[in-house]
Amino acid sequence: MMLVSFALISTRLDLVPRSAPVQANFFSQLFAPQSSPADVYRPDRTAPSAGLPASYSQIHSAAIDGVKAALGEHQIVEVDFPAIGSVNARGDGSAQSEQRVHAANAEFACKLARALDGSVALVGCGSGASRALGDGAVQLRDAEGSLSPPPDIAVVVSPTTDEQWDALAKLPFKVVVVNGLLSNGLFPHAYFYKPLTAFSVQTGAVVRRFPGPYECYAVDGSLVELEVPLSSQGRRALPDT
Repeated sequence: MMLVSFALISTRLDLVPRSAPVQANFFSQLFAPQSSPADVYRPDRTAPSAGLPASYSQIHSAAIDGVKAALGEHQIVEVDFPAIGSVNARGDGSAQSEQRVHAANAEFACKLARALDGSVALVGCGSGASRALGDGAVQLRDAEGSLSPPPDIAVVVSPTTDEQWDALAKLPFKVVVVNGLLSNGLFPHAYFYKPLTAFSVQTGAVVRRFPGPYECYAVDGSLVELEVPLSSQGRRALPDT
């Protein structure tokens, strides 16, 4: 508990020092903290619990519901979950595993595109993601110039580099980021699912489905009654797990 002591202050106007007017400081503005999803994290705690998903069908369904709700409030949102059925969300680094990740991400992205209202473009970040998305998909570097007329929404799959994250942030339409890497957490989560493990055994998970909060679940699916805080890292904000 913080203890605050108060000193007696004269109330005579001639003894009260006049504060200098506050002036904007160029350097304080230049180095002011950058905004992050933590700044707009105001979950609806009355929303139905997301629940611990038991299958990828449930993950996809919950993520689609979260995206529909989140796009009503945000220009850019993220969906973040293990792309393939293993604790290591990104695979084991092999070429075969990478192909499985691309295929799984493309399956969800196409399902999401069909479920959303309005015109939707599929955008891949890199050749692997674009190939998996199939004909009609475009690469991120060509998205703004080649999509005519512009879509209502772009589903951008697996951005990795800072340049890719910066590029998708500049797109002039709404964006859903699917399983971004390295800089994930730059934008509010429409859906988030992260397994929690101990000694390589899953013990539970942290889940969020917009507009609800991040929630912690035990491996049996029971809700653990604790607050899951957001940890800010520059412009990024992720659950502190």
